[in-house]
Amino acid sequence: MAKEKIMIDRNSEEVLARKREIAEAKRAAEIVTLREWYDTTPEHSPEIQEYMKHFSQLGRLGKELHNRGVKRVTERFGDDVRTLVEATYVRGELDLAAPLCAMACLFKKQMNTV
Repeated sequence: MAKEKIMIDRNSEEVLARKREIAEAKRAAEIVTLREWYDTTPEHSPEIQEYMKHFSQLGRLGKELHNRGVKRVTERFGDDVRTLVEATYVRGELDLAAPLCAMACLFKKQMNTV
């Protein structure tokens, strides 16, 4: 005999407690979007500074991070108008990987203009 699934109300104390626990874990691990990382980093590497001179938006950098296999913690897809990906990352991983991916973006741009 198959066991029936018990649905938990999304506003139950158990679910709300779990949501608070997840939010606290994200703050402790410094889970940030690419924009939050950029805006809250006190001093950016020369690679990131050069990237922003050429691109002024973080979209290409986010795509390069994805193509290079930098792990996303969460993703949120879409609204009713267009496809939107809002990924979150661990701050420390962005601190290491973003300058390298910025250099890759700049290299690709240079190769396309030659």
